[in-house]
Amino acid sequence: MKRIGWILAAAVAIALPYLGLLPAWTPALATVTAFIALSLIGLNLIFGVTGMLALGQAAFTALPGYAAGILQKYDVPGLLAIPLGIVIAVAIARLVAEIFVRLPGIYLAIGTLGFAFVVEGVARAFPSITGGASGLVLVPPITLGRDAWYAVAITCLVLGLLVFRLLVRGRFLRTLHIVRHDELAARVLGINVARVKANVFTIGSAYSALGGVLLAYYVGVLAPESGGVNASLESLAMVIIGGAGAALGPVVGAAGVQWLFAIAGGAAHYELLVYGLGFFLVVLFAPAGIMGFFRRPHAPSSSTEQAPIAAAPARQGVCLKVEQATKDFGGLRAVHNVSFEVRFGQIVALIGPNGAGKSTLFNLVSGIEPMSSGRIVLEGTDVARTPIHRRAAEIGRSFQVPRLVPDMTTLDNVAARIDHLPGRAQQSLALARAQLAAFALEGYATRLVREIGLGFHKLIELARASGGEPALLLLDEPAVGLTSDEVARLAAALKRLRAEGAAILVVEHNIDFVSTIADEVLVMESGRLIARGSPAAVIADPGVQEAYFGALA
Repeated sequence: MKRIGWILAAAVAIALPYLGLLPAWTPALATVTAFIALSLIGLNLIFGVTGMLALGQAAFTALPGYAAGILQKYDVPGLLAIPLGIVIAVAIARLVAEIFVRLPGIYLAIGTLGFAFVVEGVARAFPSITGGASGLVLVPPITLGRDAWYAVAITCLVLGLLVFRLLVRGRFLRTLHIVRHDELAARVLGINVARVKANVFTIGSAYSALGGVLLAYYVGVLAPESGGVNASLESLAMVIIGGAGAALGPVVGAAGVQWLFAIAGGAAHYELLVYGLGFFLVVLFAPAGIMGFFRRPHAPSSSTEQAPIAAAPARQGVCLKVEQATKDFGGLRAVHNVSFEVRFGQIVALIGPNGAGKSTLFNLVSGIEPMSSGRIVLEGTDVARTPIHRRAAEIGRSFQVPRLVPDMTTLDNVAARIDHLPGRAQQSLALARAQLAAFALEGYATRLVREIGLGFHKLIELARASGGEPALLLLDEPAVGLTSDEVARLAAALKRLRAEGAAILVVEHNIDFVSTIADEVLVMESGRLIARGSPAAVIADPGVQEAYFGALA
């Protein structure tokens, strides 16, 4: 019934320009709105879903029109020039993505903003080619009437929305949510963040190019400001007003703003008023945009996957061998010639006072920090120069403060790691359910993480880190902040993993917890290993008592 309701609502919306029920909502205005909404689907993917602030996206709506129009001036047939223009724009978008998505945070916004300035400036600077400030006149290769243009616009918009819904779901959607929330956690889970962001930017720009070139040929003239900064900010405003991240957000935002322009008497006089009023109302009454009022509660992931594959035979021997690991930060040597090993079926605890270099050593093993010298040998292979996301299949890691996505379900948080394991992606949800069951967390599978007590976050992250049976588990202070009952539950889980053959390296301050679970303890001070042995022997060592317990006194 709900699907039928949506179909009926869509039919009414498509027929609305011909019904005369909404003042100023004509087929011509609806056609312009549909093309704008099509281009905004791309910005919604880039910004609304992935969280990449692109302030110059209008450049990619103007580029294909300019490219196609210039090609036509040099006698390239229009039916060939238009797709070539789209290809050129998408290729430039990919180049821009490769340059800017690797830069942190605000630099992507600044870079794309600068690109919009460049596009508008070039369009004005060469009037003999681009038409300059007067605009480039475009001649459609096929003459279409009003209703035919509207049919083309609606068809393209509907197809664009369907592709968006088919693309942005399941594994890909989980990946985008992880990247948006925490890029470091994404890399630890095996996600090549730069490649994902570049792909998203390219796909989004393809939407912008298609909607932009169709709009340009419908209007018949392409002005430089259509690809500039103001147009980019207007596009961003429409996405936010409609509902960033919502599938219909671009449609609602574009329709609402364009209709307000029409009834206000034209954007030339009331543009700032319309956008200012829109933002004011959204901030006050709809922070999630207009579509936020209709957003359904998070639906649990569903799957028809088969039962999880059988567990691999228990591994034996040395899993991790650290040889002469050294890390310098300028003139500070945080880790100095540290060597140790962790065997399969063994829990090794790394302890020491604050500032001893434990976290730095942990980051060297997981790949977060590059080594100054030394070797990290994992199952016989030196991975010291291997990127962090490529180590993820064999290294599962948790953090002192769990880095879970609060607006994703527990099941999806755990599946986000398995999604990127070789040969496991097709069974990620089934394997994630099995992980939750193994940790007695199946009752939380469909609940959002933000709705679950913090005491369970450590166990959820442990379930995620151990998903897919990695060779090595790195656990950063897993007992911090837990109650005694939760610590006991954690200890039982770690002992089970050890019995299954996992190699586990733990950084921990809770000495009682360490003495309960560890087979061997390593003690660091000032970047060096000063003691190693069984928990009882290390705790009784006078040097350890002075260095570690004295620091805690």
